[in-house]
Amino acid sequence: MHRSILSRLLLLAVLSTAAAGAFAHHSIAGQYVSDEVIVLEGEVTDVSFRNPHVHLYIDVVENGEISNWGVGLQNVAILRRIGVNRDTFAVGDRVKVTGNPGKDNTPKIYVIKIQEEGGDEYAMFRDGTPARAANEDAIVVATSENASLSKQLQGDWSFEIDKRLPGSSLRLQFEKNGGGVQAVLDSEAIDVGFAGAEFVLLLHRENAAGSAVTLQLTGQVDGDQIAGDIEMIAGATNLTNLDAMTFTATRSSPEHWDRSTPEAMQPVDLSGIWRRTIGVGPLGRTNPQLNAAGQARHEDFMRSLYDPALRCLSVGPMRKYADPGSVEILPSTNRLTFLYASGHDVRRIYFDRDQHNDERDHDVMGESLAHWDGATLVIDTRSLSPTVITHNSEPTSENARIVERYWLEDNGDLTMEARLHDPEYLERPVVRRTQWRRTENQQQDIIYGACDPDSHYQTMFHDGALPKYFENRPE
Repeated sequence: MHRSILSRLLLLAVLSTAAAGAFAHHSIAGQYVSDEVIVLEGEVTDVSFRNPHVHLYIDVVENGEISNWGVGLQNVAILRRIGVNRDTFAVGDRVKVTGNPGKDNTPKIYVIKIQEEGGDEYAMFRDGTPARAANEDAIVVATSENASLSKQLQGDWSFEIDKRLPGSSLRLQFEKNGGGVQAVLDSEAIDVGFAGAEFVLLLHRENAAGSAVTLQLTGQVDGDQIAGDIEMIAGATNLTNLDAMTFTATRSSPEHWDRSTPEAMQPVDLSGIWRRTIGVGPLGRTNPQLNAAGQARHEDFMRSLYDPALRCLSVGPMRKYADPGSVEILPSTNRLTFLYASGHDVRRIYFDRDQHNDERDHDVMGESLAHWDGATLVIDTRSLSPTVITHNSEPTSENARIVERYWLEDNGDLTMEARLHDPEYLERPVVRRTQWRRTENQQQDIIYGACDPDSHYQTMFHDGALPKYFENRPE
């Protein structure tokens, strides 16, 4: 496939979307410059070994002047897996830090790797270096029109990649859009470009650290089959996510995506302790697409500062799809109870209620009513408190609704798929999908991860942002 510099046409039509979502999803992306790397050396002055993020503070000497820098690391569980514990770094130690600098010249850095003076080096990711990075030479020249290819693409396709997806294949649709065509992947609208006999899609995603990544999909159509390559043209990732290299698609029909199961199939036993088996995944998560009202409301929020996860508050059912902790499902006569290790949250899902109570007070978990569609559990949740969808604080309204489907795969894994509907703030539903596996030892205890918002407020105090936090706190 021919590779060259992206034409101005596609750059304006598609990369403008990237700018809008460039710092989506994660607190790290909201506070740090993701495409810049610096190296600092200094002496540790303070250690805060707490969730949701561990922080060090170091004195850095430059041109004879001392400045104190905040050093942000991953959470406690991830650090322990790579060998960092509460006693690894102590006040007075000298460290060398490589990472992303703070935005607006704030004296802070988010760690890619950190090394004790004369000692061990710890990488926040599996290999410590990007496996794929920004690649301008891979960008495809594209135009906005190709009537013949547009016609071939229109319809439903079953989309697969060369890596494991959470659950079954994804639905890719090509729809008429004025005189051209628009793609919809998992409810996310995507502009389509054309380069000769190839079509081009740009997916805007995030890596495991929350920084922006753009994936370019370049494909060819052969009858009822599509095959193509996936290139990372902006951002970087490590070996654990966003590493898909090729994709295929097979023409399907709208009926193929009917998730209902035969009535003869019986409800299945979902009780027990479950652990997540797949996280962000090789294509990342779909970005929330805000409408005009949603964008206006979004401007009332300051990125990261008001994220309930960083303040150790409950985040609601939708963001539980990103939780790595265990979940215990307890059945009783009229409901299922979900006990989440992350956040110590409790969620009750009722089978004996025919309709939602419009007079019910709104709260973070809402009112969840369930029924069985054959062997598939369907949960409809309403009366949700307004909250945010990601760390980037995309808002939801009090009229938001979440519809979930849970089904067992042949290997016993539990696939969960959620769609967040909020016409007040969203152009399209937001889709989340993940998988759990029942633990073999059902007698083991669930380990609850402690969370202390002190580290979040301490970083704002260090940056002089606390007054701004309280002055601009949204209602």
